[in-house]
Formats: sequence, structure tokens, C-alpha cells
Amino acid sequence: MKKVLTKIILLFIILLAFSLRLYKLSAPLADHHSWRQADTAAVARNFIKEDWDFLKPRIDNMTPLHPGKPNNERLFLVEPPVYNSIVAGVYDLFSAQVKYARLVSIFFSLGSTLFLYLIASKFLGRKTGLLSAFFFAVLPYNIFYSRVVLPEPMIIFLNLAMFYFAIKWLDSDSFPDFAFFTLFSMFSFSQKAFPLFLLLPLSYLIIRKFGFGFLKKKELYFWLIISILPLILWRYWIGQFPEGIPGSLWLFNQGNIRFKGAFFHWIFAERIGKLILGYFGLPLLISGLALKPKKEELFFYSWLLAIFAYITVFASGNVTHDYYQIPLVPILCVFMAKGAAFLLFEKNSSFSRIVSTGLVAFCTIFMLAFSWFEVRGFYNVKGGVDLAGAAVDELLPENVLVLTGDSNDATLLYNTNRWGWTGGYASYYPNTKETIDKIREMGGSVYVSTQFDRNSDFGKYMLENYKIVKESDQYIIFELTNKRL
Repeated sequence: MKKVLTKIILLFIILLAFSLRLYKLSAPLADHHSWRQADTAAVARNFIKEDWDFLKPRIDNMTPLHPGKPNNERLFLVEPPVYNSIVAGVYDLFSAQVKYARLVSIFFSLGSTLFLYLIASKFLGRKTGLLSAFFFAVLPYNIFYSRVVLPEPMIIFLNLAMFYFAIKWLDSDSFPDFAFFTLFSMFSFSQKAFPLFLLLPLSYLIIRKFGFGFLKKKELYFWLIISILPLILWRYWIGQFPEGIPGSLWLFNQGNIRFKGAFFHWIFAERIGKLILGYFGLPLLISGLALKPKKEELFFYSWLLAIFAYITVFASGNVTHDYYQIPLVPILCVFMAKGAAFLLFEKNSSFSRIVSTGLVAFCTIFMLAFSWFEVRGFYNVKGGVDLAGAAVDELLPENVLVLTGDSNDATLLYNTNRWGWTGGYASYYPNTKETIDKIREMGGSVYVSTQFDRNSDFGKYMLENYKIVKESDQYIIFELTNKRL
């Protein structure tokens, strides 16, 4: 395939990826997994409201992340807020609207599409590289998770850039390539846990190049120290503020689910088979996995093994949350592309070119259709959350503290553009007289809910004792400042 034609096709794929990710770009932040997106977006918005403080990212929620440990500073100490800082910078240029945060994620995803093509084409040829980029661009699961307000799209970009410059440096021994490799490694490893598992395919690349002589390479020790040091420093820093660290031990193996039937069902059947690959992507994936690899192609198998190691270690997290499988997407696309390229382009007298081409097209179309059938509901906005949030933001002063009565989900609180509490405070439940009294003592002056039951004991108590600011068929807002006598 000629280079000019390759560039034209790649440009078309990137433009296609961009256009697909614009779907519902301006929708309120109340869609699938908005509970986690809301905290990420709140950190970025508060960087604008309160000035940028990288070491103390703050959400809107003052509800303790751990029982008995007040979090009045609203600290949210997970990964270093690199993504949030970039979003805040974009907000500062334009405005703090969620569509701009989504655009940040989209542009990272477009960069990932390019790097995936470069990596796959290096080892498997341009045609397979283009197919890898195409699958990455059009998979409905990946489209949705490429425009969420989460750090994952950025992390995938960092991972792929790390691989690309590692490969370039090992081929060229160029200092600029080594510098970029180190830089992207540093940012990758400082974020979430799964990039650390990618040390396995990186180790394969290094040993393939140097053999066990890599032990004598001083630059590799420098790379490793520089890459891991930010993670160590960040973990040390946040350890001083345990009130701002969400509980995470349950992510490993809560309920001893690892290797149980439910684990395999959720990961392989529900997520990989149905949600990501829409059933019909499996034949292409299996074909790509079954083809005998060349020595350099073992890199992709070590990459896949690393991601499955991550899924196994964080078994409960992966079973509970479908966005935990985002790291699988690039490598699944590579193996699907490998299988599709074999059926489309391999010269084999045992194959009918027309039939094999038709089968690839058939599998691709049905894969996208069935995956979209599962993913389309992800874009739906939770009923009333956006309207209730907009009403609070329009009717009440900026400094009021809000209690949301729906659940521990921060989505409604985020949409009010106010600080406050979600679900309940400490050991209190959200919809009780005791919680309202506690919140009033702490300065809370507004209660808002989209799930208010007028006929419950709590509903009758609120209606009898507090003034309604606004009510519709989807939400209700109470003022808590002055209790009726």
C-alpha cells in the first residue's frame, strides 16, 4: 500500500472517529458512570473556582470518604490531577462547560488512534495498522468511553505514546526518543494501577533488544527510577490525608469473586463478548490470536497478558465497573485487525476471497450493531438530575451548601454547581430528620431530590417543616434555613 494512500485512509479514520465522538457532546453530565465523572469534573471546575492547587484537588462533596474521618476540605486524592488540570486550562480559555471536558478526552482518543496505527503497522504492516485504528475508532464501547470526563482516555494515550517511543528508541538509540519514552512512562505510571502492568510488554521489548545485557544499561535504571518516582512521591503525599482517599481494598477480591464462575461470566461473556465486541467481533479476535506469531509479534501477546493480569488482580473492580476494561480495547483492536487482515489480504488457495471479505464485513457490521444496542443506553441522562441542578443554580445564591437526597452519587450535587453533601452524612441516611438536623448544624441550607416520596414519613416531615423553593414532576427543592413553627 502506497504511503500517500495510507495517510489518506488514516486521516479519514481519524475524522470518522472525531465525528462519532461528537454524539451528545453537550448533554448534561448525568449519563452512564456519571458518579465518577462528576468527581473528576468537579476537581477541574474547582481549580477554576478556588485557584489551581495540584497537590490538593477538591470535589464538591463534603461527605466523608471514610466513616469517622471528616472531609470538610473536600479532598479527592486518587491519581495526580493531570487530566483535571488540562481540563481546567481549557475551561479557563472558554468556560466551565462539560462539552469542553469531553473534547479534551476526544482529542486524547484521536491521538491514541494515531499511536495505535503506528505501533501495529510497525510489527504487522500498514494494512493491519489501519484496521487496528479503524476498530479503535468505531467500537461503540470505545466511542462512549473516549468522550467521558475521566482520566482513562488520557491514560490510554500516554500508554500508547510510551510504547511507541520505547519502540523507536530501541530501534534508533536516539536521545529525543528516549526522553519522550521516559516522559510518557512517568506520566503513565503516576496515574492508575493498570499502566504498571505494562512493564511486562516493555520488558519483552527491552530483553528482545538487549538480551540479559539490559542489566548493564545505565539508561534503563535511569528510566525506571524517573518513571516510578512520581508515583512513589504522590502516594507518600496523599498518605498524609487519608480522609481524601476513597476506599480501594475492595477492588481486589471482594466476595472472593476471582476465578469464580461469575468472574468469567462478567469479564468474558458480558463485557468482552457482548458489550465491547458485540458477539460478532469474537471470530475476528480468535482468528488474530490463533495465527502463528512472528518473534516480534510476541510483544502483542505480552501486552494482552499484562492487561489480563491487571483484570485478575483487580477482580472485583473489573466485575463491578465496565469502564475498568478500557485498557483492553487497544490490544483487542490489534488482534481483531490481525484476524481481519488475514481473511482480507492473505493469499491462500484454501480461502474464497469473496467469501472471506464478506465474512469480515458481516462480522464487523453485526459487531457494531450489537455493541451499539448495549451501549446506546449509556448516553441517557438520569431523569430530572440536570433540571434540578439547573434550578438550584438559577434560584439560589452561590454560597449555599446543598444536601442531595437521591443517593451517594455525586451527579446531582455536581449539576447544582454548589458544594455540599451527597446521600447522607457519616452514619446518617439521607432521608431522615436526623440527617436534616445534622446538615443544618453544619451550615447546609438546601435539600434537593429527584426521588422525593411525599407519602413517606420523611416526605411528610419535610412538607410540614420546610419551605419548598421549587417543585416539578421531576424534582423538589427545600430551603432548610428557617424551620416552620
